[in-house]
Amino acid sequence: MILEFRAACNEAVNGRAPSRHFAVEKPLLVSLPDEVAETGRWFTPRVDKYSQVTVRTNPYSVPVRLIGRQVRVLLHANHLVYDGRTEVARHERLLGKAQSRLDLDHYLKGLLRKPGALPGATALEQARAAGGFTPVHEAWWPRGGERTAIATAREH
Repeated sequence: MILEFRAACNEAVNGRAPSRHFAVEKPLLVSLPDEVAETGRWFTPRVDKYSQVTVRTNPYSVPVRLIGRQVRVLLHANHLVYDGRTEVARHERLLGKAQSRLDLDHYLKGLLRKPGALPGATALEQARAAGGFTPVHEAWWPRGGERTAIATAREH
């Protein structure tokens, strides 16, 4: 069966084999451009008071220093890149609706000012579920309280 398929592919097409068509067309082809074509879609959301941007109904975290600013978000098929001129955050894209993707590292600077917010933080729950808040961080919790745990998380 495979031999029959190969024979059918090599049969003349419009009086020529495919390799002869290519030989005729090759001089007419242009080279590929040097720049990579962008395949994502750009959005320009504003960072809300929770240090999040919403893209297609899903909130994603960005560093707290960007609160109130408008940022550029490049949405790809499987990830997001937040961009001014430099990358400030990267998240795996959420495909469902009204889900959230929060990175604990984006909140640590703000949590140093309000350490009492850490125990119930959604970002902390997501970090624990993903293994980002390790036993090393947990060990600091009872000894030095929230501020020490946050400082330890910032170092790692």
